Amino acid sequence: MKSIKTWLLTVAALLGSISAYAQKIYVGSIYYNITSDATVEVTFRGSYYYSYDEYSGDIIIPSTVTYYGKEYSVTSIGGGAFRKCSGLTSVTIPNSVKSIGDYAFCNCSGLTSVTIPNSVTSIGDYAFSDCSGLTSITVESENSVYDSRNNCNAIIETVTNTLLFGCKSTIIPNSVTSIGDYAFYGCSGLTSVTIPNSVTGIGESAFSYCYGLTSVTIPNSVTSIGYATFYNCSGLTSVTIPNSVTSIGEYAFYDCSGLTSVTIPNSVTSIGYTAFSYCSGLTSVTIPNSVKSIGDYAFQLLLSGKTFLRYLN
Repeated sequence: MKSIKTWLLTVAALLGSISAYAQKIYVGSIYYNITSDATVEVTFRGSYYYSYDEYSGDIIIPSTVTYYGKEYSVTSIGGGAFRKCSGLTSVTIPNSVKSIGDYAFCNCSGLTSVTIPNSVTSIGDYAFSDCSGLTSITVESENSVYDSRNNCNAIIETVTNTLLFGCKSTIIPNSVTSIGDYAFYGCSGLTSVTIPNSVTGIGESAFSYCYGLTSVTIPNSVTSIGYATFYNCSGLTSVTIPNSVTSIGEYAFYDCSGLTSVTIPNSVTSIGYTAFSYCSGLTSVTIPNSVKSIGDYAFQLLLSGKTFLRYLN
């Protein structure tokens, strides 16, 4: 009987501990989740990130908070913590923060600047996607995982030389070898971009919804244009596809209504599903004999009254 009682007390203590760690607290105009006996993460108000958009203006996250006499270290910014807080203009992240969660600042259209401290070693997916107002992105110089080399206004994963997040002021350094998934997603203020020859890969949706992008030159080092790379770039009027490219992925130029003509090089062997669908401005498309497969709806709504050419020589 004693052992059963002890077991029950242990279970009760564990459940109490889990409940305590899941507790949401409010200190100094910021909401936190208690994540351990000594740590908290910044979070949103309510049950879901879209319940409220309570954060606005300039937010300063403290390194520690005190709640009912107990001090906690602020070690992370939780997933979706500031998501869709369009009134947020700047945020100060302390050196106590080690991780920034998925979607943490996604769709914060009013956010103009952000500095990633040395302590941050993990940044989640889409953390700064669709932040159309960002003009300044800085990673502190002693950070061991990320950098913003050459004052490029971007977050680069140092070991892989992958540009993870950019903004309308980003200049892609020559040392970058890949542009990550969703790197410039929703960056409507981006008007032009020069991709250096060091880049060999461009991630999916890397430039999706960059409405202001009017021209882009893809270097000869790139071998494929991936899934939804330039999806809904309605301002894009011209694009140069180099001879190194062998495939154009699904949705690659979907709804790029500003495109008036596209010449596909002899190196391309496949054009993906809906790759050029709803490109309503296209008046001519030249497809070489090298192309062996064209996905369904690749040129949907382009055939009526327009020129569609396939060279067979």
